[in-house]
Amino acid sequence: MSLNSVAVIGSFRHTNYGKVVETIRTFRAAGLVVKSPSGADIVSGVEFVRFASDREDASDAEIQTATLENIFAADAVYVVTGPSGYVGKTTCYEIGRIVQRKQPIYFFEHPDDLPVHIPSEHVARPEEFVLRFLKSGEKPSWLYESQIGEIFDGERRLVSTSTFK
Repeated sequence: MSLNSVAVIGSFRHTNYGKVVETIRTFRAAGLVVKSPSGADIVSGVEFVRFASDREDASDAEIQTATLENIFAADAVYVVTGPSGYVGKTTCYEIGRIVQRKQPIYFFEHPDDLPVHIPSEHVARPEEFVLRFLKSGEKPSWLYESQIGEIFDGERRLVSTSTFK
């Protein structure tokens, strides 16, 4: 799979949003299509932020569903962590959905508030991400695709079983 697009998720609180916007700029300057977010200004919200580009009459759930559609349409996902690796509950939810889909995901730094093993090769600053996947041609991979051990085996079992029949 070649990397043409990315979705950026993570801590979008006002104090961290500059880091998010800078990450988006880095990816766009490298030629990546950023599927989400648009980079619009934050207009409200603490736990669930709203952007100037969001429909005013949309509920949080409607915005989240539309956001997930954009995230799932990306070739890879990049998580911008907040101070001390903070990601927050909405991002934890999104990460769970992404992992279950076996979609490639990478992190600015190891998340602090996520009880999931993140292999070190899935942690890369935006410039390293661009170098690895655009300039060097490395292929993005699912978090638990290739390593050995109980965590990796367990995660592979989880995505291969269906709870609904």
